[in-house]
Amino acid sequence: MSDQPDPALVLDAAHYSEMQARLRQLKSRLPETSVKLLALEVIHRLADDLGPDTIQMPRSDRIEALCHALLSEDDEAGARFIHDVQTQGATFESIYLNYLAAAARMLGTWWEEDGVSFVQVTVATSRMYALMRALRREMPMKSVAPNKSAVFASVPGEAHILGVRMAADLFQRDGWDIDLKIGKSHDELVAETAGALIIVIGLSPSDDRALDALSRLVIAMRINAPQASIFISGTAVTNHRELIELMDVDGMADDLQAAKDMLDAFVARNWPEV
Repeated sequence: MSDQPDPALVLDAAHYSEMQARLRQLKSRLPETSVKLLALEVIHRLADDLGPDTIQMPRSDRIEALCHALLSEDDEAGARFIHDVQTQGATFESIYLNYLAAAARMLGTWWEEDGVSFVQVTVATSRMYALMRALRREMPMKSVAPNKSAVFASVPGEAHILGVRMAADLFQRDGWDIDLKIGKSHDELVAETAGALIIVIGLSPSDDRALDALSRLVIAMRINAPQASIFISGTAVTNHRELIELMDVDGMADDLQAAKDMLDAFVARNWPEV
């Protein structure tokens, strides 16, 4: 571990607070079963990323202290804990793979053993996710090969896939390299979009029934593919724009041409030479 904190890892306090507010609003508009799945998603995805470096692994009492901070009535206690870890020289990888992942695993154990309630875990996992996003916001985007490529996918469980097929055809006609994923399960999609070079993910929910699955999928992808930008298009955007905005996505489009304009503009901003 370095002696000085990574200058890129200044915790964005405003973004942390914004992410928490969005998650609270999102969960207030979802059924309890969906809220439980979101909490489990954060715990399982982060816990599975627990780092192999046992030499730099914090002591269990430090992880327990982080868990208590995340569970406390003080909304900022977890953020202060991570800030202190940063000032002691922890890298992003150490915070993510050792502290947050280990805390997720410990919280999951406490939940299974009825040591903490559903409400407590929901609060703690929201704070963990907000911390991860606030830290990642300060990390520079990784460069990729200078071509227009994206993963387009239907939301798990959807039978109506014509829209995402049409989108793939339109983008391919205009020079995009599209990896179309249809009929995949939640876990399959998360695993197949975890590659380091995937920068654009386009999801196409077609109706109201896909919204719960979409919210869970976005959170899982944010954890497993934090470098990716996630865009949503389809009729669900027209009908539920405010709800989808709470899901921490990078852009939304109501129709195919708007989606094309949105992603072309995204590429032009980030890779003007393409």
